[in-house]
Amino acid sequence: MNLRFVESFVWLARLQNVTRTAEKLCLTQSAVSSRIAALEESLGTTLIDRRERGFRLTHAGQRFLLFAEQFLALQQQMHQEFDSAQQQLLAVRIGGIETVLHTWLIPLVEQLNALTQTSSLS
Repeated sequence: MNLRFVESFVWLARLQNVTRTAEKLCLTQSAVSSRIAALEESLGTTLIDRRERGFRLTHAGQRFLLFAEQFLALQQQMHQEFDSAQQQLLAVRIGGIETVLHTWLIPLVEQLNALTQTSSLS
């Protein structure tokens, strides 16, 4: 199941219009329709009632919408979690002569490390 297809379905369900959904996602109307058709084929069920002129989700479409919204929310949480985790991890390599290392560089790094640990606790 393609995440972009799920996102297209959620926006279509929210906006209830293929044209507005296509504009929102910067796609063509046929691309949105193709994504929904591929999603329906993947799930083996019809999500949108195409018999009438108006927009209507089928019963399966209503049920799938709940899962799809949870799925997208979980994806957003994962991005936030791992984006912030990568920003926190930083490795710095410093080279220097032995005299500098033992006289002031190691104590300076230890002080900086203590400061960062103290600020992350508060």
